[in-house]
Amino acid sequence: MSNPIRISKIGHVGLYCRDVTRMVEFYTRVLGFKVSDVNEKGMTFLRFGADHHSFVLAPAPQPPSGPTVLQQIAMEVADLDSLKRIRTYLLAQDVKASAIKHEGPGNDYTFDFDDPEGNRLQFFCEMDQIGWDGKSRPKEQWKRFTVED
Repeated sequence: MSNPIRISKIGHVGLYCRDVTRMVEFYTRVLGFKVSDVNEKGMTFLRFGADHHSFVLAPAPQPPSGPTVLQQIAMEVADLDSLKRIRTYLLAQDVKASAIKHEGPGNDYTFDFDDPEGNRLQFFCEMDQIGWDGKSRPKEQWKRFTVED
């Protein structure tokens, strides 16, 4: 099987945080990010362009003793068919990958996997874009489901 992975960009990076409120204040007030959404887990989705989010701040499951811990690095691919091919390829390479899901905030398709050191990686496609009005999709329109292979 030839390698089907064609990454169009690093889509977003997520950090686990000890104090999400303080981190959001820093990234918005000091660095100029905009909040797109906050989900029911307390994860704050930040943007600086049209992508629904480019940066995610998540409450740490256990407060880290040192610097903030990487939550994930997400890489964008062209479409859902590409995402399915990439997942199939990774599974054939003995990489454990989650099912493809359609997520809430950002309304994108995604799946997660870990690199050999245990860093969480993600491929995604079809993320919402936020227009000139700065409004994201209302929470009541978030649709979460698993995609069949």
